[in-house]
Amino acid sequence: MKKLYTILIIFIWSFTNAQCIMNGSLDATCLSNNGITCIGNWQATHGSPSSSGVVNSNTWVWMWSHSNRGEGIYTNYNFVQGQNYQISFDIRTDTNISNPNNTVLNSLVLVKAFNGLTTSSGDAVPANLISNGQVILQSTIATYRSNNWTRVTINYVPSQNYSQLCFFPFMNADSRPNGSAQVEMEIDNIEVIPPVTSVFHFQDANNNVKTDFCQGESIFLNGTASFGEDQYYLDVWRRPIGSTAAFQWQARKGTNGWTPGQLGVLNLTSIFGGQGYTFVQGYEYQVKVATASSPCVGWVPTTHEFRVVSAGGSPNFTYTSSCAANGTISVTVTATDTTVGLNHWWGLMETAVSGSTTDTNTIGQIGGIQNGTSVTFTGLTRDKFYYIKHGVYNSCQPWSEMRIALPQNVYWSNYTTDFNFTNISYNGSSVSVTVEALQNPVFVNHHWSISYAPNGNTTGNNPVPGNPIICCTAAPATFNNGLTVNTWYYIKHGIWNDCAPWNETRKAFRIYIQGKLANGNPDYAIETLDIKDTEPYPYEKKATVTANEFLMYPNPIQKGRTCSVSIDSNNIKEVILVDLLGKSETIPFEVKDANTITFPISENKSKGIYVVKMITKKDSLLTQKLVIE
Repeated sequence: MKKLYTILIIFIWSFTNAQCIMNGSLDATCLSNNGITCIGNWQATHGSPSSSGVVNSNTWVWMWSHSNRGEGIYTNYNFVQGQNYQISFDIRTDTNISNPNNTVLNSLVLVKAFNGLTTSSGDAVPANLISNGQVILQSTIATYRSNNWTRVTINYVPSQNYSQLCFFPFMNADSRPNGSAQVEMEIDNIEVIPPVTSVFHFQDANNNVKTDFCQGESIFLNGTASFGEDQYYLDVWRRPIGSTAAFQWQARKGTNGWTPGQLGVLNLTSIFGGQGYTFVQGYEYQVKVATASSPCVGWVPTTHEFRVVSAGGSPNFTYTSSCAANGTISVTVTATDTTVGLNHWWGLMETAVSGSTTDTNTIGQIGGIQNGTSVTFTGLTRDKFYYIKHGVYNSCQPWSEMRIALPQNVYWSNYTTDFNFTNISYNGSSVSVTVEALQNPVFVNHHWSISYAPNGNTTGNNPVPGNPIICCTAAPATFNNGLTVNTWYYIKHGIWNDCAPWNETRKAFRIYIQGKLANGNPDYAIETLDIKDTEPYPYEKKATVTANEFLMYPNPIQKGRTCSVSIDSNNIKEVILVDLLGKSETIPFEVKDANTITFPISENKSKGIYVVKMITKKDSLLTQKLVIE
């Protein structure tokens, strides 16, 4: 194959320097001063041009002009309007006197495209030869006056279709008052290279232009936009869809890839099927077409690609949820069908109803559309409801989709609400305490407050006056206003973010007098109680929390509205609403159905962040943040 390909290239390119016009070398079978009847395919426009040179070696044409008389030659050649032709020829000019004046030297060399030229035996320059046709070259005799040949190359674009090409000198001035002068022009090696192009696209049996085809579908190559070819070469290469490797050669048309004639419209499926080769799904095909015009132009190549894709793709997918470093929910989705050539559409949709994936409840799409077999959505919050919409399609597979509702809460490993006492001291008049939270692997908001803890009991909610509620950074918190010796206090530390609702840890402490020192001063001691998780996680061992365990809507909610909770309603014993100061209130609730309870939000409630506690009949505690607007 490699050897044949090399020979083929040499063969085609060997024509490139050949003439592209019949007898452009002006070969003569005889020499004559009375016409060019010995030069095939050329005729005189007027007069009797001469053939000069050496027969069977190198001949050319000699022409003269003066006093609006002279000689010219023409040949038939079809020029197509708007196309770009390259015209080349050898020329040299002179006069019959040694010192011609400017009037003589400014006489013209003319090359024109024409229609309707005929042979005239007279030497008068035909009037239409001057006034009609399109000028390809107009120069002066002086430009090319030399004993040596000058090679002239011109790019020519016809303004209309022409069928002839002519050459002639033209001296309009009278010879006698100009020293009895005449101008002379010699022409040889005329070459016209036409604008051969290789242009094509792929289409189906209904003439629809496309590059993706189904298994068994007829694939057509439309090369009608190519120009100037009288033969074409065609072969096929392929590689798996999605691969970046080089295309591998597969087959060629006919015995050597070349076919005489114009490219036109080809049924590739039929042509190569007749040669025992078929196009199969899962591959990207590259088709190479080269056009040529012998003997003038060879090997003008173009390549284009198409794919044969499969049908029957599945929209099924799996997902994993995690809490991102910035404290928002991140969801990664992965398609179960990774067939090459299958297009994937992913959208994150917000819905007004937890667990719903219907268009009726859909609020809108969050962010942009994503593509690929696996993508990640970030920045989700537990205060909203979402679902993932996944569609698959290609030219052979109509749109098919799957929707899955996402969990509202996502927990993470190493979650902790714990904190340490970093300083508990007494300065003789008041107690000071400093606490610092243990680190979480993701961003969380922090809440700090101090309350009285009678006998070390941390279940009450009686804040110590004069001490602030500190929110929401992870910086150490210090309380020192109005704290006294021999009094129990507790520190409440709560955390929350967009992944998980409020949870907290409480620790009690006191400074007390345990006796006297040798100098009679009081001997102070510090006492702390173990950690008490007042809001333990019922889902601590789970990677995610399903929507049916505890979801509220709407959230945020306006005062005076009713809040709905999606939960096992038969298992709920009590509903408690707690503000960030720790003040709690048992609120009445109503069982709507097996999976829903509702409770009202009083018009008297202040705007802010609250914690809703759900106490089950087995005394388990579920919590969720609620924002009241």
